[in-house]
Amino acid sequence: MRMLVPAVGAWLAALVAVGLQTSFVVWLICIIVAGALTVWCVFSGRGGFTALLAISLGVAAFVSFSASISADQRRPDHLIEAASADRSVEIVARIDGLANATDRGPGQIRVEATLITLDGGALRVPATLFGQTKRDAVAIGSTVEATGRVLLTEPSDASSALFFADEPVTVTSPPPWYLAWADSMRRGFVDLCSDLPGDGGHLLPGLAVGDTSTVSLELDAAMKASSLSHLTAVSGANCAIVVAFAILLLGRMGAGRVLRVIAALVVLLAFVILVTPQSSVVRASVMASLALLVHLTGRPSGGVPVLAGSVILMLCVDPWYAYDAGFALSVLATAGLLLLTRPLAAVLGRVLPRGLAMVIAVPLAAQLACQPILILLSSTISVYGVAANILAAPAAPIGTVVGLIACLATPALPAVAMLLAWIAYLPSAWIAGVATVTSSLPIAQMPWIPGPFGAVVLAAATALACTLAMLPRWRSHWSGKALVGGLCICIGVYGGTVATPSLSQALSRPQDWIVAACDIGQGDALVLRAGGGVIMVDTGPDPALVSTCLDDLDITTIDLLVLTHYDADHAGGVAGVVSRTDRVFVQAVHDEAGERTTRVLESAGIPVDVVTRGEHGTVGTIDFTVIWPKSRELTGNAGSIVLSVTISDTRIVLLGDLGETEQAALLSRMSAHTDTDIVKVAHHGSPDQSAALYERLEASLAIISVGADNTYGHPNDETIDELRTAGSTVLRTDLRGMILISPGAPAYSVWSQKSVPDGAGG
Repeated sequence: MRMLVPAVGAWLAALVAVGLQTSFVVWLICIIVAGALTVWCVFSGRGGFTALLAISLGVAAFVSFSASISADQRRPDHLIEAASADRSVEIVARIDGLANATDRGPGQIRVEATLITLDGGALRVPATLFGQTKRDAVAIGSTVEATGRVLLTEPSDASSALFFADEPVTVTSPPPWYLAWADSMRRGFVDLCSDLPGDGGHLLPGLAVGDTSTVSLELDAAMKASSLSHLTAVSGANCAIVVAFAILLLGRMGAGRVLRVIAALVVLLAFVILVTPQSSVVRASVMASLALLVHLTGRPSGGVPVLAGSVILMLCVDPWYAYDAGFALSVLATAGLLLLTRPLAAVLGRVLPRGLAMVIAVPLAAQLACQPILILLSSTISVYGVAANILAAPAAPIGTVVGLIACLATPALPAVAMLLAWIAYLPSAWIAGVATVTSSLPIAQMPWIPGPFGAVVLAAATALACTLAMLPRWRSHWSGKALVGGLCICIGVYGGTVATPSLSQALSRPQDWIVAACDIGQGDALVLRAGGGVIMVDTGPDPALVSTCLDDLDITTIDLLVLTHYDADHAGGVAGVVSRTDRVFVQAVHDEAGERTTRVLESAGIPVDVVTRGEHGTVGTIDFTVIWPKSRELTGNAGSIVLSVTISDTRIVLLGDLGETEQAALLSRMSAHTDTDIVKVAHHGSPDQSAALYERLEASLAIISVGADNTYGHPNDETIDELRTAGSTVLRTDLRGMILISPGAPAYSVWSQKSVPDGAGG
């Protein structure tokens, strides 16, 4: 347990040194204090806590020194100059991760890489590349060339820069042989799984070899909402299974200890190459390697010191792991299993059978340990996470092991591989089904205090509750009463910051609203309601968020869903609304995203119509007309479905992601007097706008649906100025949260979920 102290010290030093860019100062302080404590221990002949503190500070000094050296390498002068000048540069990069599709357009990918040269100058900088190429063309270890612009990131980001290619990325050399085999085998397995039906086939490559390219946005959201996201890709448990299998197999064959350890290390290295070196996999492999090396000496190895040693080693090599969510979740989940499982099982064993208590204690320990970090990623708590993990736990090892064997058999024995893939498909489909069902249950996620403060409050509440549960006679001891008081304070903080404001919002929320803009982050999701009819325009990127919004608005049936186009920020959340939707309007299908979206809708038995200009109808007392696109040939942003809606005396225009050229074409068909009251601003307020269109509309209210702190620069300041010049009051979801608009006299009534600070302009 003493090893935890230097591990925590190393982590804190990395957080401070990297995040505050004070690595030299942290190093200097730690080395001076550690030296002084060491001298005192030597001359006094004492150790104990003082010696442990000296060792911890020494480790912290080493981590800080590593951060100081790496910081200069990660941001060389010519990289800073290229970013500040905002000029086009030529780069050569080595691909370090699997490519992922983005919503930037067909063929657009995002991939982690290391910049090797920039305009001919040598460097070694971790970066994230955005560009156009076939996803299968950029294998891990391959070298690419591209021309584009570079943008520096925050100092704590794993990538030092973002690179946006202006032209298609060119692959100049394939990966070396020791990496190429893994890429070929992985791709073959993904192709093999493409013949398997449903979500089980989509999940299996991620479960077995860490390739999540076939996991849909809907399935990914369901896995996260049910606390099963650690199964979406390879986790640390997979490494343990592989190493244990290798050790047992060699032991059965009569191999000695040294041979077993060496072979297990080789197998582990090959496994990491196959599944790609994700942070959770690297952590697990380092921990397994340390355990094997200790085993080689013939001494027993405890889980806690091996975990702490792996944390220290990884932070010394790369202090930026301290800010990696995958690394943090992997470490905390393992720590929770090692430290909390037995105590929780003992507590649960007071009221439950021993076996059942242990079954519940395992996922409960992992979730309690990870939840504070999960709050930083999403300010909600999965209500059914423990139950989902209990249901999925028996299937995960079977799907992992059999799927991995199927992957290994794919090149030489495709028929056997297909048989094994079908066997692995069954547990994979079970896990996907568990995620889908549990994430769709009522109150699947409970809101919590967002940000670091919420994480601290939750960590404190968890620690206090666990301590109380484990104390046998807390009622009769002053410490137990103090713990109860602390827990009550945490509950009071939660009630004051989340529960009470939520109740207040519910009481103050208008009931006569006709337009609702959901707060779903970077994307669009608007609801129109009148005369018992409901039209929804777009769903945003996240099924869980849009479903929660509809629950808040008490919308159980959507008479007409309009998906303006197929980009993920407009149609990615469609799975969250299919159970409520009667009919859908879409643009012509032109890419993989469109095929996926329409497949989800049609599989649910929902009529899907491709519409163009001139389509009109009535839902309740909502009269609507499609005024763009002019033909089916217009797709993507340019072919966004634009609606003109009339509710009583209110006219509303919703512009999708229409660009300036198409807006000008739309303007040319409008009459001189359009008498518009509300406009949904195109493309989240990007600069690609026609000021003349907004001047013609003269809308009283302009809604901009946009995510807070997005990386696109939305909304653009010039666009906001143009809207104000046209006489519009700008309403932004990033500042206001959910927005409800009700009819009123003489002006419309606007309700916002969040209060807007003075001068915020939203």
